[in-house]
This record gives sequence, structure tokens and C-alpha cells, in this order.
Amino acid sequence: MSLAEVAVGAALLVPLVWVLAVMIPGTRAVGMWLAPWAALPALGLGLGTGATLHWKSVLLGMWLYGPETVTRTYLIFTGALWLFAGLFAKGYLREDSRRPSFWGFYLATLAGNVGAVLALDVASFYLFFAMMTFCAYGLVVHVRDERAAEAGRVYIVMALLGEVSLLAAFFLTVGTRINVMLVDVARVVSESGSRDLIVVLVLVGFGIKVGALLLHMWLPLAHPVAPAPASAVLSGAIIKVGVLGWLRFLPLGQSSLPMVSQVCVGMGLAAAFYAVVVGLTQREAKTVLAYSSVSQMGFITLAVGLALGTPEAAPMLVVAVLVYAVHHSMAKGLLFLGAGLLPATGWRGWRGGLVLAGLAWSGLEIAGAPLTSGALAKLSLKSAEAAAHGPESLPLLLSLAAVGSTLLMARFLERVVAESPEQGTSSAGWMGASWGLLFAMDTALLFWSPVGREALPRLLEAKNLVSSAWPVLVGAGVCALAWSLRRRLGWRLPRIPAGDVLWPLMRVIQPAWRLLTAGAEREPTGEGKTSERLQQGVERLQHFLLDEVDQVEARLSRLRQVGLALLVWLAVFLLLLVR
Repeated sequence: MSLAEVAVGAALLVPLVWVLAVMIPGTRAVGMWLAPWAALPALGLGLGTGATLHWKSVLLGMWLYGPETVTRTYLIFTGALWLFAGLFAKGYLREDSRRPSFWGFYLATLAGNVGAVLALDVASFYLFFAMMTFCAYGLVVHVRDERAAEAGRVYIVMALLGEVSLLAAFFLTVGTRINVMLVDVARVVSESGSRDLIVVLVLVGFGIKVGALLLHMWLPLAHPVAPAPASAVLSGAIIKVGVLGWLRFLPLGQSSLPMVSQVCVGMGLAAAFYAVVVGLTQREAKTVLAYSSVSQMGFITLAVGLALGTPEAAPMLVVAVLVYAVHHSMAKGLLFLGAGLLPATGWRGWRGGLVLAGLAWSGLEIAGAPLTSGALAKLSLKSAEAAAHGPESLPLLLSLAAVGSTLLMARFLERVVAESPEQGTSSAGWMGASWGLLFAMDTALLFWSPVGREALPRLLEAKNLVSSAWPVLVGAGVCALAWSLRRRLGWRLPRIPAGDVLWPLMRVIQPAWRLLTAGAEREPTGEGKTSERLQQGVERLQHFLLDEVDQVEARLSRLRQVGLALLVWLAVFLLLLVR
């Protein structure tokens, strides 16, 4: 193996090896100390160089890492976010008795995320995507209370729906072949007789992960209950793997799908506005941020829709999606980590003032204020939209959506201050240092990355300064008016429950389910017996994963023999790799 191949292998295997270290009692303390640094090889690979790695004996012949723009960009921003979120968790969870459980799921989810980014073939991508999806469940239900259990149930059911959709799409794509390289997928899908069905399955399957409109219900339930560092990687990194799936598996640049394109553009715009309206009614800061993510992902859905309708503009739109993904990942990571940091520093005093200033700046980035990463992302999106000959009203609609983003960020700042004490309860330590380093990297990506340096002169043009400034100013004016009305008239927004459309849907599904299974109680034979078994299976599914996760820590203390067995398995795995 060359050094470049070792770098690729390390990016994937280091988190997996450290999962074992956390599981084995004798090495647990060392494993938890090393765990925050597990993303460093992936970040280094994105910033440096690697070589395509082919493990013939693994799966159907695993191919990893292609030195192209999409892979390297994803490695940089996901590696950075996982690294700094891990360092943040070192301080955030220092008094948490469930730290071993957290780090085990954190490292396994990280390995799945990195593997999905590195994968160059369909089978490998699906393996790592599924690994990331199911291991993230442990992060969602970490606190083990009833709210976490409910969020976990919604998350896992929607995840299963997504996995079924994707598995069907992948089988249709691969067909009679053993495997397909991702670089060939767009052409294969475009030439397939099941093209339209594959496209719909891919849009839905990855749309659940992205948090696309009507597939977003898990996001506002999962974020409030997950620890702050878990929320940061859920919103900043994990949902971006859904975007990566769209880029890898849709026939972008190969086929023109006008009807699908129009649906995606319409759903993207609807998400941008709908999530703002619902988000403004929320009472918890992290729930507001979750709806902000739904709104922001609407812009990416819109760009993907335009690419499906205009193949000739697809390369420019893919670049715009990448710029937007990097911007949103960094800004949203800062906001979620900041929401966990402010209760530790308090909002009074110089430390609290610095955190609030950083949160305000990150909020301005989400809103697209002048000279921020958000302004760069929206400029890139508008330029690509013009090349794709999108609707003439689209630039105005994007600016109006930025007004909504400003309102959401103001709502978030109000709620995060209300949820935090005036005076801090700790020195912040690792939390403050990691948050500051992530802030520095966010700034560096804007002003020193090739895309940022190239776009900076355009950002300084008068027309672009005006187009990025007026939505923020209008949003600030609306905030001032709403604050005045609330003080004078006691006016309050009505509250929409987090999960919004999920609850009316459940009110329809539950009576229908009771009606469907009523016959099982009266006549437990034939079809009734089948219905009874189905109901019992669903109930077991709701409780099984939470019960298993809840016992992880107890099992960790008895896993010395299992840990040794896993070490043997890992040794065999490594021997297979070098064959």
C-alpha cells in the first residue's frame, strides 16, 4: 500500500478502531480521550491527497476515494464539523454518565458518514449510508426520556422508509450487474427503462435524510432532544449526505425531466417559506434551528430541480449546491454548538457577549447578509439559476425567503437567550475553544478558499451588496414591528407543534390502523391473525431499538470477551484488505 492509500484507509478505519477501544473496559478511557480526534484523518485527506483504494475481498469489491471536487469538498467540511463537534462534546458531556454510549454511536456514525463520502460504487455507498443512518439513532435517543423515545420512533420509522426506497432504486439501477461505479450511475439511470421510477425513489429516499418538505418531520423532533454536538453533526453533516446522494444517483446532466424539475422547484420554494412560518411559532431554540434547516434545504432542492430540467446547466448548479452545502454546514454547526455553549457561559459578561456576537454573525450568514458565506452561497445559486433559465420571479422569491431566514434567526436568538442563565455555570473550556476554532475555519473558507477568493470582488459590487442587504434590513424591520406589537398589545403567535404535518397525519393513520386491526381482536384467525401479528410487530419495532440502546452501557461493562472477538474480526478484515 502506498502512503496515499493508507491515508484513505485511515479516514475510514480510525473511527471503527476507536469504537472498539470505547467498547473494551480496559481501553475505554483512552478510547474516549481519542474519540474527538477520529475525524482528523478525513479532514486531512480532504486538505491533502489520496489515491483510489480497491479492496477486492470486501463486499462486492469496495472502491474508495476519487480525487474529485465533490469528494474533497465533502471531506473538508464534514471532517471539520465532526472534529470540532467532537472536541465540543468532550466538555459538553464531561458530567454525563452515558458518555461511553454517546462516543460509541458517535464514532460509528462518523465512520458511516466518511464511508458514504469515500464510496465509489453503489454497494459500498449503500452499506455506509445505512450504517450512518441507524447508528445516528443512538445519538437522537441519548437522553433516554419520553421525548427522546418519541423522536427516536419517528426517526427510525422514516429512516426505514428511506432505506426501502433507496434499496429499490439501487436494485433497479444495478439490474443484472454485480455492482455499478458511481461515476456511471447518472448514465445508467438515464438509459434505464425504469428511469422515472428510479428518480422518484432516489428523490424520496434521500429526501428524508435531507429534510425535504413533507419528509422533514423527524428533524424538528430529533434536534431538541439530541445533545448539542449531535445536533450539529445531524444538521451540518448527516443531512448533507442526503444531498450527496442526490448528486450521485440522479441523472444530472444526462436527462431532461421537466415535470420532476417543476415539482422539485415548487417543493423547494414551498419549503423555504413554509418552514419559516412554522419555525416562528416554536418555543425552543433548537427546534427553530431545525425548521431553519428545512427552509435552507429548500434552496438545495430547488437547485437540484433546476438541474433535472436543464442538463446543460447541471455542472454550474452542482457547484452552487456544493457552495451552499459548505456554507450551511459551517453556519448551522456554529449555531447548534453555540446553543449548547451559551448556557455554560451565560449571556451576561464578556464571554456571553462573545458567544452572542458569534451567534448573531452565524445568523446573518444563514440570512445571506453582505460579505458572509450566505451571501456567497446565494450569489452562486442565483447565477446558476440564471444559467438554467429559471422562472423570472425566482430571484425575488429567493430574496423574500431571505427575509424569512432573518426572522427565524431573530427568533432563535430570542429563544436561546431566554433558555440560558445570566451568569455561566462553567468555564466552557473545550466547548469554547472548539467553537472558536470552527468559527475561524468558517471565516477562512469564505476569504481564503479558491471559490471565496474568486467571488469576493463580485460580493463587493454595489448591486450584490444591495441585493444581499435589503432582505436582512426588511427582516430586521419586521422583527422590530413584531416586538413593538407584542409589548403594547401582548400579541403572540399561535404555536404549531414540532413535527407539524406529522400529527394530523397520525390522527388519520391511528383510527385507520385500529379499524384495520379490529378484526384481529374478534376473530384471531386467517387474515385477522395476520393483522394481529403485524400490529405486534410494529409495537415491537417501536420499543426494540430504544430498549437495546438503553442497555448499551450495562453491556459495555461485560463486553471484554466480545471486544476481543471484534479485535479478531478486525484483524481478519485487515488481512483480507492486504491480499
